Amino acid sequence: MIYRISAHDSSAEAMTQGFRVGNTEITKKQYSAMKKLFLSLVVLLSSLSSFAISPFLEFAPVVAGGGTCRFNVQGGIYEEMHPNVGLGAGIGITEEWNFDNGPLIPIFVRGDIHGKWGGVKPFFSLDIGYAINTEATDCGAVVVNPMIGLNFGRWYGGIGYEALCWTPKHAGSTNCFNMKFGYRF
Repeated sequence: MIYRISAHDSSAEAMTQGFRVGNTEITKKQYSAMKKLFLSLVVLLSSLSSFAISPFLEFAPVVAGGGTCRFNVQGGIYEEMHPNVGLGAGIGITEEWNFDNGPLIPIFVRGDIHGKWGGVKPFFSLDIGYAINTEATDCGAVVVNPMIGLNFGRWYGGIGYEALCWTPKHAGSTNCFNMKFGYRF
């Protein structure tokens, strides 16, 4: 159930609070940031809609670093803009294997460069986005994830480095090794 904080309450605490979802409070600033991120993603997706877009689905069984081992499932859309360059966007869910904490919801844009070297089809990709923390809504993380790998027809796999730069309340960063397998439809 969602409750709106009364506009007649002029206390400083009420002015920083925007919504309450169950026991979780979402401030007006956080709501505004999520709304801007969502609208930016909609604009990006609509600008890509004039191309022949193909969806993708990925699974990362190992995201290890920061004292945890997590997995990630994500999907999105992808389009080759040039024979060797592709762009995409997606959303996913990242959870610890022991399910101790709430999951992260990464929203990202992707660019990749790929080619053919003999019979091998290597690629380099870069995901940049924001991970929404579902357990502590007062923090999230800017995500940067470069990856190198190989294409096998519609299947692909690679290894990468994921950096999570946490927002102010839990300032700092988490650096992770990750491994992904995916399929482009």
